Amino acid sequence: MIHELKPLEPLLQQKNNIQLHPEIIEILFENRRYIKNIFSDLNGLYDIAHIGLTCIDPSNECIVFSTTPNVEYNLISQNLWEYDHCFYPDPVEKNTLLWWDDGLEKIAKIKLENNQFTLGMSIVRPVDDFCFIYSFATKETYQDFRRYYSDHLFHLIDIGDYFYKSIRSLYATYNTNYPLPTLSQFNSKEAGRNIRSCLRLVKNINKIR
Repeated sequence: MIHELKPLEPLLQQKNNIQLHPEIIEILFENRRYIKNIFSDLNGLYDIAHIGLTCIDPSNECIVFSTTPNVEYNLISQNLWEYDHCFYPDPVEKNTLLWWDDGLEKIAKIKLENNQFTLGMSIVRPVDDFCFIYSFATKETYQDFRRYYSDHLFHLIDIGDYFYKSIRSLYATYNTNYPLPTLSQFNSKEAGRNIRSCLRLVKNINKIR
């Protein structure tokens, strides 16, 4: 079953202007090892080789944490970030897979080809007045991977929720103006489906593999 599959379209300037945190580049790289250590619990699950988390607070300030920080760095340094859904989300597209290669060709090259990723996707996750964007990429070459990830959309959101929970305390050191959402504040992803415990997800990783 495919869940809310939509293409990623090049973005134009939106009403709510996103402002990059003044130290966004430093944050990306100085926390790389810490993020990698957290990712070690998830690496390979659903053939994921990369995870990124964009955090946008109620003032529209953006901070990004990434296992492959050169992806976001190159978009920022080349002034392409404003055309990428990883930085400019549309809340209407929540719980939707946005494919990296359905956007601008130059952006797709930076994010996919330059990092030897075969497929990348992002998911918008609004929570209260915050907005989180979970990004994933794989290096596998299986056929019909889009359908595969569409079928596992809500499992990817579970992984993103766990990743947010794991770095929430780190994010809090950079965003001191607003109380950060807790997992209990996250809305259900699907009618009639409760959010599973993220700790339970990690305990079951070996079973899923």
